[in-house]
Amino acid sequence: MQVAKRILVVEDERIVARELQLRLRDLGYDVPTTVASAEDAIRSASEHCPDLALMDIRIRGERDGIETAEILRRRFDVPVVYLTAHSDDATIARAKETGPLGYLLKPLKPGELKSAVEIALYKHEMSRQLREREHWFSTTLRSLGDAVISTDATGVVTFMNPMAETLTGWRSEDARGQTLGSVLQLVDELTKSNVENPIARALRSGKVVKVSASMTSRQGTERSISDSAAPIIDDQGQVLGGVLVFSDVTEERRLRRQLELSDRLASLGTMAAGVAHEINNPLTYILANLDASLEVLRDQPSQPWIDDVTSALGDAITGGLRVKEIVADMTVFSRPASEIRAHADSHRAIQQAVEMTRHQLRGRAELVTRLAPVPACRIDESRLGQVLVNLLINAAHAIEPGNSSRNSVTITTHHDDQRIWIDVTDTGAGIPNDIKARIFDPFFTTKQPGSGSGLGLAICHGIITSVDGTITVESAVGTGTTFRITVPIAETRPAPVDPPLVSGPRGRVLVIDDEPALRMSLQRTLGRDHEVTTPATAIAALEQIRGGDRFDLILCDLMMPDVTGMDVYETLLEIDVDQARRVVFLTGGAFSARSIEFLAATQNLVIDKPFLPPELRAHVHAKIDELGLRGRGAA
Repeated sequence: MQVAKRILVVEDERIVARELQLRLRDLGYDVPTTVASAEDAIRSASEHCPDLALMDIRIRGERDGIETAEILRRRFDVPVVYLTAHSDDATIARAKETGPLGYLLKPLKPGELKSAVEIALYKHEMSRQLREREHWFSTTLRSLGDAVISTDATGVVTFMNPMAETLTGWRSEDARGQTLGSVLQLVDELTKSNVENPIARALRSGKVVKVSASMTSRQGTERSISDSAAPIIDDQGQVLGGVLVFSDVTEERRLRRQLELSDRLASLGTMAAGVAHEINNPLTYILANLDASLEVLRDQPSQPWIDDVTSALGDAITGGLRVKEIVADMTVFSRPASEIRAHADSHRAIQQAVEMTRHQLRGRAELVTRLAPVPACRIDESRLGQVLVNLLINAAHAIEPGNSSRNSVTITTHHDDQRIWIDVTDTGAGIPNDIKARIFDPFFTTKQPGSGSGLGLAICHGIITSVDGTITVESAVGTGTTFRITVPIAETRPAPVDPPLVSGPRGRVLVIDDEPALRMSLQRTLGRDHEVTTPATAIAALEQIRGGDRFDLILCDLMMPDVTGMDVYETLLEIDVDQARRVVFLTGGAFSARSIEFLAATQNLVIDKPFLPPELRAHVHAKIDELGLRGRGAA
């Protein structure tokens, strides 16, 4: 059953008030009472909650009907239809300010009252529903996690939700009335050129516009945002304004760039491991043959030409070892993890790095060290030193020579319960924002051609992340740069390992390798101290063992084209477990998933190629001494 609308009649002439009450009741409305003053009207409104007030402008008391209507509207949301005999311009102007829903002149004509009341009640109901919808939409927009800015058809801001206030740094009341370009300044993330106002583009095209850009807040904070703008169009196709919805994707972009960098480094690692394998095999027998030649010449009487050749061979070995270091630097990308048992004294690594780069800093900056006591960290000390040398050289190159007293390079250390921090800070030129995200990319460099390969920071990144550490950069153009390294603290220091023996019992050594030159080189290197067998293929070697031959040590290349060292090992586990124990793997680089997993799991000794003959002889003597002589012939 529909409840009758309740109407309050405010009229100081009793007869007129009574007549209105009766007529309204006849029309089906509830009129519980009539009142003649502002005070009575306010009291009745609070008691009866009317849906509409018929208000005479001239009523009893200090307040007239217009003042009373404003109070009823403000306090109780009661709409008003004025009843008056006064129609002068001043009275009408005052009445308009209260937002009445009707204006009836006395005396009322038949039918006027009914139509005025019905229209007033309908308009008030529609207005109430509209306010509720607006409140609901406003509350929804304010609750969104995305930022929302709306403008009128000229691009002037009309609304901002709290997230938009947070990201732009503008309060909604301050932004309202400003152009969108004043509130939201967008630039291209790579070129840093200005990006056109997205709402202006949407209004011009009449379509949704997607934008990915960088914005700077009112306080100067730079953020990456992803947004879309659309025109606001009514049912008749008229453009009322525009709306921009955007979100802060700074962290998402950072993680995406980090993932892309990891993917590029992984690809580089695969390539580097393959290249290393192809380089390290010939480099191994090159170094071995150079060393053997050098030993022969050293046993000859001194002559000028012998001294010259000896010096040349020494230089060649030095060059070969340099190639070995370069290849090792590249293969850091292919290593899924470093030796987690390694320990480094970070202060000693810092001191060594400082000594190695002191000449680079001379004339450019003063070196400052602020080294708080820190525990050992979980990284190979030479690798940590390599990273620090690279960072110090970069710091030196960032500072122009000639003002060393005004510039500094500062190294700082501190730690918490899990990690140590090493900061390298310079007062140099700084790194522009548009290249900061790329500095760890392989082959990216800002140096002149021939001045750098662009691998230095990429290698540093690979070394540090391989031990679950981090390397980050903060920089401002004209102010300087800080590189921060974090490395896990070492858990326990491993027991010292006795140096390998350089002499020992003569044993039977089997060499399995697909490179004839390398087999010959190993025969030459080990043949003086051991009986060395060098079959042409892995299959031939396995046939010897199946036939009953047993060896004190088996040197086996890990990566061979037909039968790999892993295949040899698995076959030996079936033939003779003791022979499998005696396998020492020689590897120029593991670049397949299987080989990487195998090396991570094997308990057998692994020797990285290339190596110098004295190193190999020491390993072989030590391993035979550890395993003992197997003896000759059949098992």
